[in-house]
Amino acid sequence: MSSRRLLIENITSLAVLQGLNYAAPLITLPYLVRVLQPSHFGLLSFAQGIVLYFDFFTDFGFNFSQTRAIAACKQVPESISKIFWSTIYAKALLMCISAVALTLLVAFTPKLRETPSLYAVNFLYVVGTTFFPIWLFQGLERIKLAAALFGAARLMTIPALFLFVRHPQDYVIAGAIQASVEVTASILAWPFILRRMGLTWNPPSVLDITNTLKRAWPLFLSVSALQISASSTIVILGFVAGKIEVGYFSAADKLIKASIAALNPLGQALYPHITAAKLRSPASALHLIRKTLFVVGVLSISVSIVTAVWAGPVCHIIVGRSFDHSIPVLQCLSPLPLLFGLTTVFGTQTMLVFEMDALFSKIMLLSAVV
Repeated sequence: MSSRRLLIENITSLAVLQGLNYAAPLITLPYLVRVLQPSHFGLLSFAQGIVLYFDFFTDFGFNFSQTRAIAACKQVPESISKIFWSTIYAKALLMCISAVALTLLVAFTPKLRETPSLYAVNFLYVVGTTFFPIWLFQGLERIKLAAALFGAARLMTIPALFLFVRHPQDYVIAGAIQASVEVTASILAWPFILRRMGLTWNPPSVLDITNTLKRAWPLFLSVSALQISASSTIVILGFVAGKIEVGYFSAADKLIKASIAALNPLGQALYPHITAAKLRSPASALHLIRKTLFVVGVLSISVSIVTAVWAGPVCHIIVGRSFDHSIPVLQCLSPLPLLFGLTTVFGTQTMLVFEMDALFSKIMLLSAVV
């Protein structure tokens, strides 16, 4: 398959998956916010925000560092196998550390100790992202397969929300179902990984795992810092305000993240593609980046404008009039798609492709502090 055709296929596959990811919240979010009400929806969102910190830690920047590493050696199966197993072992180690840390946090924090089961079921999300190697599919530019597997997992879990979440007290069940999407995708993915992707068993040494963590460290610092700063509002509100305020903000936050998700297919497909192009010719990679900047710029500013203008009707239709306080929040968040698009092109598609990891980390850390 030609490089151009493969890129188009990957973007199309991710667009279809993203369409499903759009459809899922449009179907489930209106139902959840109405059944759980702002208070229990806020409680669920607060727990998801806490668990998200541990997901950032377990990810450790691998979605960027290992995607790039696999893209650079995708013609050498032995190297891919070594990278794969080293990364899986490293992520499993970080997941175990996260599980212990979350257990201690819940045990010694009164506000969290009130609903320990809610944090336990939401940790399934971390388990799922640990064992669903999206970085492998991206590096090999086999995103179509990843999209199909994740889409199937999403479709399998949507009906469960309507069947088992009927009352506000079912918020723990809602959390478990939402967190199980990645677990289901992992279960579906591993037979394909072991049988059809040419990987061989290559148990890593302690040195291999250590080196894997060292290579990802700069990206972990930068990406996690920005992600944590972006997601901390829900957690801060949960401690200093109340669960109803968390519910109002979380509804707007989920809607703006759905808007940002519209830009993900381009970024996820282009990152390994530009990495491979840079290995052949840095000039051709820069030419592709310039074209990407124009396309992403137009798309992202359009999404931001539409979100700002239609914030009121969108909130009324999707989350209902009981969430009217979410409308001004959504309008304040509307520039984020444009900023996300520009950061993706200048940061991920350019600086990471050209291995400017240290400088990228400094920029992201400074941005997170601000």
